[in-house]
Amino acid sequence: MVRLTNLLKYSKRQAVLAACLLCFCALPVKAQVMPKRVVSLNLCTDILALSLADPSQIISVSHIAADPVSSPVAAQAEDYHLNRSGLEEILALKPDLVLASIYTAPDKLAVLEREGMRIERFGYAQSFADIVKQITRMGQVLGQQEKAQTQIAEIGQTLGSLQKSAQPETALLYEPNGYTSGVGTLSDEIMKLLGITNLGASDSRLTAGRVSLEDLIRLKPDMIIEPEFYEKPALAYQNYRHPVMKTLVSKQGRKTQHVAVPARSWSCGSVYTLEAVRILQRARQANGER
Repeated sequence: MVRLTNLLKYSKRQAVLAACLLCFCALPVKAQVMPKRVVSLNLCTDILALSLADPSQIISVSHIAADPVSSPVAAQAEDYHLNRSGLEEILALKPDLVLASIYTAPDKLAVLEREGMRIERFGYAQSFADIVKQITRMGQVLGQQEKAQTQIAEIGQTLGSLQKSAQPETALLYEPNGYTSGVGTLSDEIMKLLGITNLGASDSRLTAGRVSLEDLIRLKPDMIIEPEFYEKPALAYQNYRHPVMKTLVSKQGRKTQHVAVPARSWSCGSVYTLEAVRILQRARQANGER
C-alpha cells in the first residue's frame, strides 16, 4: 500500500509539473527589439543563447562553451569568438546585449552599463520550473519567443510522458571528489520525477554533501550516477577506479548499476537537460528488468 501511495504521489507531481510547463506556451510575451551583437559571458547563458538565437545574432560566447565535456553546444560555440570575460575584450566587441550570471563580477558589469551596454543577468536553474522561466526570459531578450515556446512544449511533453515502475529504487549522484546533490537541486528533481529515491537527499549522515567509499558500502544504492570521464587522469576521479566500486551490491542483493550522465546535460538547466532525464529513465527501466 505504501508503494502504491508513493507511486500515485509521484505521478500526480509529474502530471501537475508537465501541465504547468505547457501552460507557459499559452502565456502572452512582451515584444523585444531583437539584438544583433550578443556577447555571453557564462556557460549557462551560452547554452540558452546558442539554443535560441539566430546564428547571426551572437558574436561571442565564453570559452567554456566550446568544451564538449561541459557544454552541449560545443560544436556551435566553435563558430564564434570565445571570450574570457575580460573587460577590455568585451568593450572591443561592442555588443548591444551582454548576457551574464548573477555572480559575474558586479564592478565589471557596472563599467559596461556606464558605457551604455544592456546587461541581462541570469541565475541558475534548480528545477524544471526554473528552466522554463529562464528559457522564456531568454526568448524575450533575444526576440525569439516562438523558439522558446517550442522548447517549453518539448519539456512539458517529455516530462508528461515519463513512466515509472512500482518497484522502489535508490540512487546516489557521485561526482568527482565524492560530492553529491541533495534537496533543491536539479538532479534531485529529476530523480523524483522518475520515482527514484535520492540517497543524497534522504540520508542525514552525509556531511557537507560528500560521500565516502564507506558511505557507499553502507547505503547500498541500486544505482550510482557518475559523470563521463575526462581523457586526462585526475585525482578527483580516483575513487571511481577503487575496487569497492566494482563489488557494490544493493539492499536487494543485486549488483549496483553504474550510470554515466554527461555533465553537459545538467551542469546548466536547459532543454538539453532532457538528455539526463532520458538516460536515467532508460537505466531505471533496465534495472527493473534485471
